[in-house]
Amino acid sequence: MRVVKVVQIPYEPTGDVLSLLESFRNMVNYCIHVGLEKNLTSRFKLQNEVYHQLTGFGLHSWYVLSAVEVATVILNNHRKAKRRQQNVSRVPRATKLMAKLGNQGYRVVDGKLRIPIRPREYFYVLLHKRAVQFLSDTSLKLGSVTLTVRMVSVAFSKTAEITKPESYVAYDTNEHSIDGANINGDGELTVESYDLSGVSETRHGYFERVRRVQSKYAKDRRVAGKIQRNWFTNQNNKVNTVLHQTSSAIVRQAKNNKQGIILEDLKHIRNTVNRKILVANNVGGRIQGISKHSKRLKRRLNSWSFRKLQNFIEYKALWEGVKVVKVSPRNTSRVCAVCGCVMQDPKARTLECCGTSRHVNACLNMLKIQDESLRFRLDRSAHVAVISPPNKAISRSGEATSLSTTEVAEPHRLLYIIWR
Repeated sequence: MRVVKVVQIPYEPTGDVLSLLESFRNMVNYCIHVGLEKNLTSRFKLQNEVYHQLTGFGLHSWYVLSAVEVATVILNNHRKAKRRQQNVSRVPRATKLMAKLGNQGYRVVDGKLRIPIRPREYFYVLLHKRAVQFLSDTSLKLGSVTLTVRMVSVAFSKTAEITKPESYVAYDTNEHSIDGANINGDGELTVESYDLSGVSETRHGYFERVRRVQSKYAKDRRVAGKIQRNWFTNQNNKVNTVLHQTSSAIVRQAKNNKQGIILEDLKHIRNTVNRKILVANNVGGRIQGISKHSKRLKRRLNSWSFRKLQNFIEYKALWEGVKVVKVSPRNTSRVCAVCGCVMQDPKARTLECCGTSRHVNACLNMLKIQDESLRFRLDRSAHVAVISPPNKAISRSGEATSLSTTEVAEPHRLLYIIWR
């Protein structure tokens, strides 16, 4: 399986580089205009139509080919959106300053990345330690380079083989932590937790600071915007650092233990928290949509980086050859993995029936979804689980009872007998 990774290199652009980015954006917009006017859907037809006009911008010919490629992607996305919804009237345009270059256009010279601007005219970007490590690895295939105003992104690819895991570790993604649980061959349950409370504290702290700046510079939006941009950059750097360290530790441990990773397939969280209900206005009696949840809860959950953390785990696991499985999170925290009881208090941290943490219980349910032969004893201690033998079941009193072949072949029926 081909996997791709990107390393980012910060730099300070010069006037020539900014001119390069603006010219590239104009080239892309010209290609989009020609593609819409002549209804060109093929990249090669568009290239033959605009190649000679694009060479008049004075950039290296490699940028001409990349501009056609970027414009083709934008046109295809626009046509797909138009097929999905018939009232798309906005003309697609490239708005951000950027440029793209194929792997044949850049070189590494004396620890610097040499990128062409015009024929026989280059600018250099100083490489950091991680970028040098990737660029010097001969097992990796170099990809394209994407330039923005502040960052140079270099893509790499390799062929990774997903190894068959000997066991699985399940992770329950929460707002302030990500909790994992796995069962070894002896039936012992291992629980681990990674603290993510620093992420929410960082976001809340910057939110309060930004709100004070907006109040202080309400009449000077230029100064307020400049301060906010710097603060948002610092906030994202701090949050991404925590998420990268956590995801790297999870993947590293799974690879060392020859385990697969089970994650929750979280969906529609923001749609749920932002949902509105129709209520009659107290003043005029008019029916209007009002948010069901408070502003504080919406701000917390809308800034929750659950998808980013899972994406970090997925691509790092794929790069290391670790298998990742996603399961439905429905009722994994509410239904007890031991006895099947349903939580009565949705805000409780532990289950009333067996005293298990709801985060650990969610991990156990995900492990059972992946392996239907996995069962847990009702009389186990807090950190011990067992796998039932193929011809035995554990009764509520803790005594082993034999089952017929038909009963063993039906996992759901076996669960019913254990509960009874």
